[in-house]
Amino acid sequence: MKHWLCLLLCGLFFLPLLAAAQSTNATISGGVTDPMGRFIANAQIQVANDETGAVYSTKTNNAGIYLIPVLPPGHYHVQVSKPGFETIIKPDVVLYVQGALSLNFTLPVGAASESVTVNASSSLLNTTSPAVSTVITRKFVKNIPLNGRSFQDLISLTPGVINQSPQYYQTEVVGGGGDFSVNGSRTQSNYYTVDGVTANISSGNGGGVGNAATGGALGATTALGTTQTLVPVDALEEFRVQSSTYSAEYGHSPGGQFSLVTRAGTNRPHGSVFEYLRNNYFDANDWFNDHYGAPTPALRQNDFGGSFGGPVWIPRLYNGVDRSFFFVAYEGLRLTQPTAATIQYVPDSYMREQAVAAMQPILNAYPVPNGIDYGTASDPSLAQFIASYSLPSSIDSTSVRIDHIFGPKLVVFFRLGVTPSSTESRPYFSKLTTAINAQTYTFGASSQLSDHLSNEFRLGYARSNSSITGEIDAFGGATPVNLAAAMGAGSYPQAEPAISINFPGIGAPFMAIEDTKNLGRQWNLVDTASLLRGHHTLKFGIDYRYIKSPIDPPQVEPYAVFDSTHAVLAGKPDLPIVSSFLQATPIFHELALFAQDEWRVLPRLTLSYGLRWAVDPPPTEQHGNDAFTLRGNIDDPASLTLAPRGTPLWQTSWYNFAPRFGAAWVARNRTGWETVLRGGGGVFFDSANEIAAVGFSGFGFHAESIPAGARLPYTPAQLNVPVKTTAPYTSGIITAFPEHLQLPYTLEWNVSLQQELGVNQALTLAYVASAGRRLMGLQYRNIEPLNPNFGTIQYLASNVTSNYQSLQAQFQRSVSKGLQALVSYTWSHAIDVGSQSTELALQRGNADYDVRQNLQAGLTWDIPEVHRSHWARQLTGGWGLDARLISHTPFPITLGGATSTDPATGAQYNGGLNLVPNVPVYVYGSKYPGGKALNPAAFRLPKGNATGDAPRNFARGFGMTQLNLAIRRDFPIHDHLSLNFRAETFNVFNHPNFGYVDPNYTDATFGQATQMLNASLGTMASQYQQGGPRSMQFALRLSF
Repeated sequence: MKHWLCLLLCGLFFLPLLAAAQSTNATISGGVTDPMGRFIANAQIQVANDETGAVYSTKTNNAGIYLIPVLPPGHYHVQVSKPGFETIIKPDVVLYVQGALSLNFTLPVGAASESVTVNASSSLLNTTSPAVSTVITRKFVKNIPLNGRSFQDLISLTPGVINQSPQYYQTEVVGGGGDFSVNGSRTQSNYYTVDGVTANISSGNGGGVGNAATGGALGATTALGTTQTLVPVDALEEFRVQSSTYSAEYGHSPGGQFSLVTRAGTNRPHGSVFEYLRNNYFDANDWFNDHYGAPTPALRQNDFGGSFGGPVWIPRLYNGVDRSFFFVAYEGLRLTQPTAATIQYVPDSYMREQAVAAMQPILNAYPVPNGIDYGTASDPSLAQFIASYSLPSSIDSTSVRIDHIFGPKLVVFFRLGVTPSSTESRPYFSKLTTAINAQTYTFGASSQLSDHLSNEFRLGYARSNSSITGEIDAFGGATPVNLAAAMGAGSYPQAEPAISINFPGIGAPFMAIEDTKNLGRQWNLVDTASLLRGHHTLKFGIDYRYIKSPIDPPQVEPYAVFDSTHAVLAGKPDLPIVSSFLQATPIFHELALFAQDEWRVLPRLTLSYGLRWAVDPPPTEQHGNDAFTLRGNIDDPASLTLAPRGTPLWQTSWYNFAPRFGAAWVARNRTGWETVLRGGGGVFFDSANEIAAVGFSGFGFHAESIPAGARLPYTPAQLNVPVKTTAPYTSGIITAFPEHLQLPYTLEWNVSLQQELGVNQALTLAYVASAGRRLMGLQYRNIEPLNPNFGTIQYLASNVTSNYQSLQAQFQRSVSKGLQALVSYTWSHAIDVGSQSTELALQRGNADYDVRQNLQAGLTWDIPEVHRSHWARQLTGGWGLDARLISHTPFPITLGGATSTDPATGAQYNGGLNLVPNVPVYVYGSKYPGGKALNPAAFRLPKGNATGDAPRNFARGFGMTQLNLAIRRDFPIHDHLSLNFRAETFNVFNHPNFGYVDPNYTDATFGQATQMLNASLGTMASQYQQGGPRSMQFALRLSF
């Protein structure tokens, strides 16, 4: 810890010269010349905010160049003056988050008291940077129909961005808990910031999501997976998605950089109140509900709230006009959320009746079967249970922001965000309640230290507490039971009991109760300085992040696996497993420094180059109980030994230098028809925190016992499994890290052509590519036959590679004549050597997130009114139409076969399947959901320990097409008071989009879709996901 304090203090000492990596402000720069083209030194530049009155000023340097880099997004006017020349005024200048606007001025000779107003046009072209990025403005966010008022849907408008695969729960991709793959990156490799500080503060729950969240790899979401934890929609000013080759100023991870800016108050008080209503009466039924004859489950939504902002005013004490501002927003959600019917398998009545007394309460805790029964009185088995249902969810999100302008040299703000949320679900024949409470605190200061030196400072603190608790209730005719007590663990305050009954070819009903708590605490300190020297704009930065993630697992986990009817009836598991856990508090440190230069070589040519240095050491544990690792040659199991506790999981690498380079050339400089050629490349490091977090749930924190011959309920002695750290080390899974682990990195490069199509439209064509190297994944190895000191270990393989290539196109139209549009198209191919956290692939193939074609479009149109008469204006005025189109080709399916084991190393792989020659891979017909399925006759399980010959990820599921529409009308009431009505329809044509395809060869539903797409994308509540049945929403908003 002393070492880290020393590094941080050194960074703080140099804050005037060092700056951080997550600025959200915009920049205006350019040159000032006389009519002869000679640069003018010491010309006065004033940039005034039209909404707050804040004025930012500077002077051109001796080279005639100026720079103002600390401008919040908004509307401005620019004034340029110099004695002996006329004053130039340029109104209606719009600046976007992290935007870099180049404005050059030519001053006519004359008196400074004479002024000339020039036409303003905010160019959509990027003339200085090679970064590939997309800005989503507040008007777009306000008007585009947002399902669940969550803006994940708008992120997908960026070329190269694709949502998570519906096969996620099968593949468990490292970082699969994230929402998006960006230009071939993994879904945990994205970085979110709000007002310049980290928003990767999800505390997560369970599985890979929990590991990614513990290491700070996931953006904050509510319990429903929506974005209100980041910021309520009404408090969002705009956001920018940088998807490739961004400057050294950015890059905690190689994926998307999602930068959000919150709204600030203005001189004019303004606000709104709103209500969004939904009811299943207006919705179509889910395809599977219709298929199984299940009714439409209840849907009730009340999404309500409001916002208010303006100058701080205290009667008779303080008037904050032009100085102090506030903005407050609140959003509340009360949702009864429907879940579509699926086939589940439960013990049949014969099994329940014939089981021993100790098993009957457990078997009766499953719902009562209502479908096909596969058993008889002489041979009890499983039966189908099919049902749809609804469960409650809630969100309460509050955002408060205060801004103060001390003068033209210093502006500060403070923001508070508080978002508790909860939701209920039924994943394991139990009712689980997930609760998340997130709080964020952000302080920022922007200062103009001189005409050529400015600084931005940000300090953020965040805390996120999450929990999952469960119970068995009477759903589906089940008899409620305390499952922990029925399995003998009733005396434990925190227990996670689980039951699995396996019948190959039918199903494996799994019942479990979860009782887990995860906490997250983060500090983020960033500082940004910009210096103008001649034709060079220099930036220097420091970014430090401290993460503390207390883990509170269950004390005991009794688990019983039954593989035969006889075992179930006797209450004697074929595989009894008892696990115990200890608490842990891992601590992570991240430090990054960068230097960046934009060199205006010529008025139309800009070179950008920079270097980022990152340090990402292994985590430690707050109380000294560090995670264990192994020493020795992983490919020679006999050589492996347990490293002493306190041994770093890997040796910190101090040589993570990431260079960036790019160029932008204005090939044609005709107003409204400019042409810009851009290109660049760079190295982008990723973090190892997610993988490192796995070590704090393994050996030393977890112990496992298999009590031979045990019957239910387990005895106290069988449940007492102490966590030991002495040989043999077989009581828990040990994670083995390479001693000299090097951080994963991605090479990114792009070439693009941007063409203005008039003043308010632009087309971008780009080739974007990336190559991931030293990517990470966990691989299970059973080495007990090769080294009796160990059982199963998890090995962190860091030699995984990936490649991505794409052609991308984007059309942008800013608001003009009431019409705004954004259309993106991507044609791509993503390849890797395993993108899974377990069972790494043996062969190179299509990545799990490989989608070949992806079309995304958004449009918002203020329909012109008819001016023929007063009544025509009354009837046609105030109408608007908004649309959102999503269409992409299918994701791959990773076929599940037998596990293959390398006898020399104990490494385990997904053995895959063999292809049967001359047999079609797909079958078609109305009996299959979606009219298509994989043909079981086309595959065979490999014999013995062999691996299959079917290419990895060659099979495909279903594509997706969905159109969302909204119609709205504004009713003016008085001055700035108006009422807005909206009717929104998601999937207006009710096009069925199928999701998860069963990849397990031994299942009865192998190769068939078992859910709609919205129920398969587990990162967000199914009601608000893409790919569901048609759903309507009605809204009223009163604005003032």
